Amino acid sequence: MYLSRLILNPRSRQVQKDLSDCQYLHCTILRAFPQIDKTPNLGARAQFGLLYRLEINNHTGEVVILVQSHTIPNWEALPKGYLAENLEAQNPACKPVAEVFKQLKTGMRLVFRLRANPTRKIETKSKASGQKSNGKRIELQKESEQIDWLKRKAKIGGFRLLSLKSETNLFNLDSQPIAKDIGWRGNNNELQKLTFGAVLFQGVLEITNTEVFQQTLCNGIGSGKSYGFGLLSIASANVAN
Repeated sequence: MYLSRLILNPRSRQVQKDLSDCQYLHCTILRAFPQIDKTPNLGARAQFGLLYRLEINNHTGEVVILVQSHTIPNWEALPKGYLAENLEAQNPACKPVAEVFKQLKTGMRLVFRLRANPTRKIETKSKASGQKSNGKRIELQKESEQIDWLKRKAKIGGFRLLSLKSETNLFNLDSQPIAKDIGWRGNNNELQKLTFGAVLFQGVLEITNTEVFQQTLCNGIGSGKSYGFGLLSIASANVAN
């Protein structure tokens, strides 16, 4: 497992394009990974264990992407000028984190950060054949619903929340429909723009089940993982996040 940090060049036209459409950003990040193996019938994100989070510092304007993956990425494949240059920090930076994950134990307390897309499914009634309809996802708008959503994810994800604050005053991630097979269609059967509502959760958690929590770190939390949601970042609880 690898964790990368990319500091983007906000003057790059490709960066500006990617920030305006999360589908383009997803495609740009995939440049750093090999061609997918179509045999397992899994998408690229699942095959590479790809999770990422985009963060923009409102004070400095610095644009950072954290990327977690099973496969070591080749960031030299990014477009020329995509990354900021002449920085004191290494850019890009990439480090293995598998050993860190293995050292996690039940009862450990960790600072966490999660950009999530809290949703619930509706219209999931069973069909005449007995098969349950997949339904559709709707965003949870109320803070209480969003917090309850995270508590449910924590319970099945091997941890519990000790402290929590949430922020919804974030830029939402948008994507224009760029392919007919995506399935973004409204009542008039026309391709529609997708918007993902974002909530930033931060706080302190306690591991309740080590094995399950390690899987949660690898798999991410919630929907929209291909578009910058679900990456659970952790640090020692006695270290500032």
